[in-house]
Amino acid sequence: MYRKLIGHFGLRIYIFCFLCGINMAVQSQEQDLQRQFTAYSVQTMQEKLYAHTDKSYYLAGEICWFKIYNVDAFFNKPLDISKVAYVELLDKNNKPVLQASVALKNGDGNGSLQIPGSLSSGEYLFRAYTRWMKNFNAGYFFEKPVTIINTRKIYEGSTGGQKVSYDLQFFPEGGNLVNGLQSKIAFRIVDQNGKGQSCTGVIINDQSDTLVNYSTLKFGMGSFLLKPEQGRSYRTVITLPGGSRLEKPLPAAYNNGYVMQVTGIANGQLKITVQSNVGSSYLYLFAHTRGSVKQASAAEIRNGIAEFTIDTAKLAEGISHITIFNGNRQPVCERLFFKKPAQRLDLQALTDKPEYDARKKVTLRISSSSPDGMPLAADLSMAVYRIDSLTRPDAMDISSYLWLSSDLVGAVESPGYYFTSDDPLLESAADNLMLTQGWRRFRWDDILRNQKPVFEFTPEFKGNIVKGKVVDNANGLPLSGVESFLSVVSTRSQFRSTFSDDSGVIKFEMNHFYGNNEIIVQTTGQEKGLRHVEIASPFAAKYADSMLPAFSLPQHNTATLFSQNASVQVQNAFLGNKLKEMMPLAIDTTPFYSKPDRTYLLDDYVRFTTMEEVLREYVPEVNVRKQNGKFYLPVFDNIRHEFFKVDPLILLDGVAVLDPDKIMAYDPLKIRKLEVVARMYFYGNMSFGGIVNFTTYHGDLTGYELDPHATVIDYETLQMQREFFSPVYETPEQVRGRLPDFRNLLYWSPAASTGKNGKNEINFYTSDLAGRFAVVVEGLTAEGKTGSKTIFFQVREDTRTAAKK
Repeated sequence: MYRKLIGHFGLRIYIFCFLCGINMAVQSQEQDLQRQFTAYSVQTMQEKLYAHTDKSYYLAGEICWFKIYNVDAFFNKPLDISKVAYVELLDKNNKPVLQASVALKNGDGNGSLQIPGSLSSGEYLFRAYTRWMKNFNAGYFFEKPVTIINTRKIYEGSTGGQKVSYDLQFFPEGGNLVNGLQSKIAFRIVDQNGKGQSCTGVIINDQSDTLVNYSTLKFGMGSFLLKPEQGRSYRTVITLPGGSRLEKPLPAAYNNGYVMQVTGIANGQLKITVQSNVGSSYLYLFAHTRGSVKQASAAEIRNGIAEFTIDTAKLAEGISHITIFNGNRQPVCERLFFKKPAQRLDLQALTDKPEYDARKKVTLRISSSSPDGMPLAADLSMAVYRIDSLTRPDAMDISSYLWLSSDLVGAVESPGYYFTSDDPLLESAADNLMLTQGWRRFRWDDILRNQKPVFEFTPEFKGNIVKGKVVDNANGLPLSGVESFLSVVSTRSQFRSTFSDDSGVIKFEMNHFYGNNEIIVQTTGQEKGLRHVEIASPFAAKYADSMLPAFSLPQHNTATLFSQNASVQVQNAFLGNKLKEMMPLAIDTTPFYSKPDRTYLLDDYVRFTTMEEVLREYVPEVNVRKQNGKFYLPVFDNIRHEFFKVDPLILLDGVAVLDPDKIMAYDPLKIRKLEVVARMYFYGNMSFGGIVNFTTYHGDLTGYELDPHATVIDYETLQMQREFFSPVYETPEQVRGRLPDFRNLLYWSPAASTGKNGKNEINFYTSDLAGRFAVVVEGLTAEGKTGSKTIFFQVREDTRTAAKK
């Protein structure tokens, strides 16, 4: 009996130790996945941009105004990492027709695009991204279709209409169909323009047996259940509105594999059931929301089934990824889950009247608060424009983009629908949308390999990074260790220097990079034609597989189009100069060397006719010498009280003068100012024996001939901010003014923000145009709460205009 007890006790100890070992191994797997994922997320910080444009429908000659919001891709909070955003307008062939770089500060930036009269009518893609975002898929860039009509240019597109075609796709839940295991299969059918289509369909096997009847639920999407059998094949026949039919085979089923199904149970719990006919003891579930780990757990497979439970309260708002791993840490199933944001920013906007006469003051009061009514400070932008048969409010807003569209591949039809609460079909429709998506911002292989990611593009922490390569003209190979200089011609000295690296690459980090969109790059030795510099474009050369909406000229809205065209022409004719005004730059204009040791305003002295006389007569810090028949200009060292033995840096309007003979031959009557730095100056990994900086009256190198081997190219420097013009009608004289006011965009503000009290009051004036006007306000808080609000008011027809009619 004693031996029997010992035997039973030992067996129980053995089983206990065995189970503990299994449990420790399971926990180790969970911890390893979580550790690797967290490390990868930290190393691959990602950004999102959202652009609020004043509207989405423009005529050639109008201005597109926009506000950029930069947030981190994981928490949707404002992100102050990148200091530059790149904005492009692409045509249907992904050819950029407009480009701009915009300064970002504290996650904010704004700008404008003048729609040129040379553009053809059509659909265009407005996109925005940062330099850091270029490391990742172009599908992460912000994209928004805009329509442009050119009433002065013949439309060269097809007028016969597009050929109707349909794309039908099937998406088994979790990834694959497996014979003998029941799966939920989502489907999506869209037309040639990517718009969802309604249909009914049947699933038929190879024996012509009808197994399933199904239909779309919303936006061309739906789902059904199917249990495929080994040795069978399956096809579907769908019937579209109008009676047309489409037949297509279903994806082939595997003999072995895994199938997952997510269902909701009581009290906000998700049940994840995984079926398998593959020999494996444990499966691991890993759930995260935009890179933030929410659950890592394990479950034992019993009778071919493993079950997990997730409390949805632990999942963050927006889109979460649920991934199943087998015992070898290989991902075998994955799907998305959408949790509608509840803690949104509550925005309210109210005009002082519902209806106004022409040229009257409108007072708009904006409030921002949490859902429970607590005031919240919010970063907001606002547009006020006329609604007509062509111009409508956008279907996308900041909430639907940041919490939904930005984490899914391609366009989402009517994204705002998934944020409503009055449709009982919403939850099922959102689940179908998640089932038809499988996109993520990483690859599991990259995480599980434990390799540190390598990125080509670094963030622009301070300002624009200008990148290039120094190339040997003799053999085309890159050259390392070459002293290189970049200049922007200006009265404000913008100069950078560096050495090329082992790959011949040069990088210049610019701060407040404003200028005339032209840069000059030189290298030592370049004047002999031994090498040249190739400057890379700052804009991305990769594109997402975006599908623009179909375009056709308005046929039934000619009166509206005529009215809009007249408005644009009148505005440009009478207010052209006002529309071109730029806001003054609020930047530090101190030169890169800070304060010079001596400044000479040449008009305060006798004006000599040669530069040699100027320097010899009243610039004692510069010693004019000649060596081997060429000028040499050593600078006096105020510290050691002797002239430097090394060359100074000589600049003319910010451009490095590598040959002193050229500055000595320059007309001194064109020089307004001369600054001298009389100390050793260290600049990055370079050093100079002082600085001699000449500035002309206009900062444009007047009469100076650049070295023919210098690289001079157009480069998109930071965009100057255009000032939005909004007339004021405060006095009777202003109201009676004869200057016509045909503005359909009454007001635009990228800074309609509320303070700590959650309040703001904005005033603007109506124009001479009557009609219904929309006020669109949107933005976010410092904590990433987003919100938008659209209200309407009416403007009555001007009595003077009515009398003329």
